[in-house]
Amino acid sequence: MKIRVFISALSLLFGITSVYGQVNLSEMVPASTDSLQKSRIRYFSPGKGGSNKVWDFSRKLGSKGAEQVMFMKDSTGVVSVIEPGKIRYYRATPDTLVLVGSESTLEKRDYALSKTTRRLHLVYGDSIGKPFRCEGMYCGDHPFREVGTTTVKVDADGSIVLAENDTLRNVLRVHTIDSYSICMDIDSAALDTARLAQVIDERYEWYLPESQYPVIEDVTSTSYFNMDVVGTTRYAYCNLPSDQVPYYISQTDFPSDDEQEGFADGDAQDDGIIHYQIETHGKVIQMAYDLDEDATITNIVANHMGMLCVSRQWTQNAGQGYSTQIDCNGLLPGVYILYINVNGKVYSEKVTL
Repeated sequence: MKIRVFISALSLLFGITSVYGQVNLSEMVPASTDSLQKSRIRYFSPGKGGSNKVWDFSRKLGSKGAEQVMFMKDSTGVVSVIEPGKIRYYRATPDTLVLVGSESTLEKRDYALSKTTRRLHLVYGDSIGKPFRCEGMYCGDHPFREVGTTTVKVDADGSIVLAENDTLRNVLRVHTIDSYSICMDIDSAALDTARLAQVIDERYEWYLPESQYPVIEDVTSTSYFNMDVVGTTRYAYCNLPSDQVPYYISQTDFPSDDEQEGFADGDAQDDGIIHYQIETHGKVIQMAYDLDEDATITNIVANHMGMLCVSRQWTQNAGQGYSTQIDCNGLLPGVYILYINVNGKVYSEKVTL
């Protein structure tokens, strides 16, 4: 124990970058295991992308709870990522990590069209996008189906400050957007005509070199029913080996309303930092807006099937009288979801094109 404390003290003193939870799933040998401690931290706005960024997390790593994540690889090459109450199954190749299934106490999913979650050896600026489809069962007797798209982009690189004089270098930040629809019915034959729910997930994940599990993850998930917004859930985690958690994670508490928020269309702007008006002119969406503070803004246009049609992101200083256009030429006439994420706060509108 004294040796471990001494080595950790040297790392803190001289800024030595040690191996902070590097988990390489594709290179795990059959029948091997690994683990990390998954600490719930307060949600934060991920900020803008770019090259040679420095992310200071030294004051963000207070946790209100933690759980262990286990990684196991079987003889067929399938990797199980085991968290309390949930198991996800991945198939790893030398350059790709795909989700092939998952199960929890209530749900089971099998991906008929596997979901790409990570492409290895990417560099800043690289991006990929692929469709996915899964068939599932809820509570053992309610079949459901998820159909959508995953877009993955390495939108930033740089260094993470975990503590004073303790910096992780050559970090990649991966921005993933999952946009999909869900249909459920007691009769599987009726799924094609069931009413649809839609989900838009935005994930920012910070990866160490050669690692396939993030050291920091920051997620915003917004759900809709029949294209009407239901609510948004936000959460963030820091994933470290259990013996390093005491050096970087402090036990603290934070309000639960920072993690979850629900609002109806028309109420979303009341306490936000953006004040906007939406107009449509043919296949072009016009958004006029004012900002109370500097912001990173994401726009997504999705159809009733939850499929991502248009996505764009930019940063803007606080000010008034701004305007932007979203060109939707090429889309079929109809009703679409307009998703607006401003520093982690999500606003949603229905637009008719």
